[in-house]
Amino acid sequence: FIQRNEANWRKWFDENEPESVPIPDYDDRIAMDRSLGPFLRLVVVRCMREDRTNISCAQFIEAMLDSRFTAPVTDAITDIYDESEPRKPVLYLLTAGSDPT
Repeated sequence: FIQRNEANWRKWFDENEPESVPIPDYDDRIAMDRSLGPFLRLVVVRCMREDRTNISCAQFIEAMLDSRFTAPVTDAITDIYDESEPRKPVLYLLTAGSDPT
């Protein structure tokens, strides 16, 4: 299937942000199906450009659920501490480059 339109697929593959660009041969199908379309886009990006999977997953979650599920938590540590109790643990998940203060 890709061989029939190799030039457009190569152009899509070489994009810096392929998850934001129409997918050759599939964009009409993706646009028509509102429930399955975003998932198809995610699958194609995952198959062809694994390095862009995290960004594509975030876009999928925002499209299907809401942006509040991908927005970073901005609660202050003091607020979290005030809500904590001896039998209610607090778990911090930090990533590289994050500032816990």
